[in-house]
Amino acid sequence: MVDRSLRRLTRGSDSGPRPVRSQSVVDLVIDEVRHTILDGSLAPGAPVVISELSTRLDVSHIPVREALRRLEGEGLIELRHGRSAVVAPLSAEDLAHVFRLRALLEADTVARAVEHYSDEDLDELEQAYRALAIVPGDDADSLSARHNDFHRLLVSPAASEWDWRLLDMLWQAGERYVFLILAEALAGPPAVLRDRHTRLLLAARSRSAPHVHDAIKEHLASGVAIIGPRLAGREPQRH
Repeated sequence: MVDRSLRRLTRGSDSGPRPVRSQSVVDLVIDEVRHTILDGSLAPGAPVVISELSTRLDVSHIPVREALRRLEGEGLIELRHGRSAVVAPLSAEDLAHVFRLRALLEADTVARAVEHYSDEDLDELEQAYRALAIVPGDDADSLSARHNDFHRLLVSPAASEWDWRLLDMLWQAGERYVFLILAEALAGPPAVLRDRHTRLLLAARSRSAPHVHDAIKEHLASGVAIIGPRLAGREPQRH
């Protein structure tokens, strides 16, 4: 289960300080459990016992239950009867559903955003694109943060409050699959992840709504193609 203390979250880490002071206990538990799922410490199908998690993190059962309920909404946890849960399984079907919805919303939002891109917006996007090149010492966490920055910059000029809510939900639901894509990229040439985003950058520079709409669709479809075959045949476990 979760072997790291909740107190560790307030001390920062080698990758830099984590913004935890404004977080509630529930947020801290969510952050910790989500991280252990994404880094593979908690594998798909692994049990998550509320009483054990509460003891290890030195918090009461109430914030743990609430945290797991919210993580269930993100598709990371499946709650079971009683005081336990399991890590949600990975599957090609789930991947396809999440990325299909991402494509619908992101393509629409970016197509609206390009009409509002300033030269400064495009410069910032260019910098985020260059930052997608893998450097020595990179891991999935550091690469994920830069990858998220690039995608958020694409939609930012047009995203409404509701767009952000839905996008964040879909990004969180698909983050485990993105981590698999990033792990594959880390094993390849340093420019592989950056190069997969070249068409998105060029479409943004063109300020063409049809071009960027198609580029988003193609980009997300390529993500499904990269890891979908690896997940094919895995049937979600029912509890």
